[in-house]
Amino acid sequence: MSGQITGKVTIRLDGVVIPTENQATLNPGGVKREPETHGGRTYFSEAEEAPMLDCTVLQNKDFDAIELTNMSGATVIFEADTGQQYMMRKAFTTEPVTFEGSGKAPMKISCEQLDKV
Repeated sequence: MSGQITGKVTIRLDGVVIPTENQATLNPGGVKREPETHGGRTYFSEAEEAPMLDCTVLQNKDFDAIELTNMSGATVIFEADTGQQYMMRKAFTTEPVTFEGSGKAPMKISCEQLDKV
């Protein structure tokens, strides 16, 4: 069996492609289970985990660290080169986006709802 695997992703912020490194990580969120062992038996507790997108923004002439840091209520599309797409509704950055001398800025985005489109 052969076929394409994901090699790069495109991130769209309110319909506009933002320049990012080819690699990004999308955690769809959901239930996180933490195992515990008691009396020779294994149990688990559950906690909710929010969706999270980790990517690295390339700092071109249009880069605006303040605008990205203040992002809230946005629609973000995560699109893999294999055709898979996920929509983050009411998305927001989770920490300040820094302006770095490397020309690359890490960015973390979460959202209220994640849907496969």
